[in-house]
Amino acid sequence: MSTAITDPSFSTPGTLVYEVNLSLPTELANDYLEWLKEFTRKQCERIDGFEDSRIFRQTRKPAGLHWLSEEGGSKVYFTVHYVIQSREHLEAYLNNEQPKLAEAEKNKFQYLVTSRRVLEVLQ
Repeated sequence: MSTAITDPSFSTPGTLVYEVNLSLPTELANDYLEWLKEFTRKQCERIDGFEDSRIFRQTRKPAGLHWLSEEGGSKVYFTVHYVIQSREHLEAYLNNEQPKLAEAEKNKFQYLVTSRRVLEVLQ
């Protein structure tokens, strides 16, 4: 699902955003991104409470910024934000779906490293 930058689902106070950070070798980036676009769209259609998603790619590091990821161009970093309807929907997903999906991703893209966090829009 494509989301305009002014979409209120990403900016309404109280909105929950489930963030997934992904790291993989540069040579896998194009194939992975094509898969990821379809995957995130299907997640929002299939999983109760997943309302929308957006994919980001980390750009080159601006001068003076320190990043935790310092692999000198050998890795590509993507971040996915999912808008979640409620904490109950998120908990159901984390308990019932996420472990299976993480294992499937790991098996399909063996170099993938992920971190996750939950954000709440304040303003």
